[in-house]
Amino acid sequence: MNTVDNQLPFVFRASSINKIDEHNVTVDRRFTDINLNGVDLSGTDLSYIRLNEAQLMDAGLEENHLSCNLKNNSNLEGFDFSNANLSLAVLRGANLKGANFCLAILKRTDLRKANLQKAILSGSILRDADLREANLSNAFLLGTNLSYATLNHANLSNAHLLGANLSHTDFSDATVDNARFGWNTGISNRMKFELQLRGAIFED
Repeated sequence: MNTVDNQLPFVFRASSINKIDEHNVTVDRRFTDINLNGVDLSGTDLSYIRLNEAQLMDAGLEENHLSCNLKNNSNLEGFDFSNANLSLAVLRGANLKGANFCLAILKRTDLRKANLQKAILSGSILRDADLREANLSNAFLLGTNLSYATLNHANLSNAHLLGANLSHTDFSDATVDNARFGWNTGISNRMKFELQLRGAIFED
């Protein structure tokens, strides 16, 4: 495994990353099986990067653009993605328990079957995100933009969705036991009634 251990703090310069054009003609920005524990990635352009099986514990990614592809069971538990741009990222099946996505941009992000238990997604943009079968139990989605997001078969038990934008959000077959809603834009009275019948709590 490639490693930067014993070299901390290590600043990963953008110039050290091989370039890739927007059409993916050159695909060489890969960090497969690399250990980036503690690496400072601040200011680095990580668009179109692939981080298959990478270890990212304690790496700094605030305010970076990260469009990545992670394999199933990637462990990013507790990782800080606050303010990061993860639009179009593939995080399918990743362990993101307790991760911080506060104010992150996750437009059209693939989070199918991801473990987002107790994750902090407040203020984030999940517009058109794919959250099918994701585990969002006890997650914080206060003021989150979930418009056009797909939550089919997702687990939202005990999640907090106060103030979330739910315009055209698909909750088909989602578990909403004790999920807390209220002051949500874009939600119809019919959807509100259906969610209440399935165990959701509305505080407005």
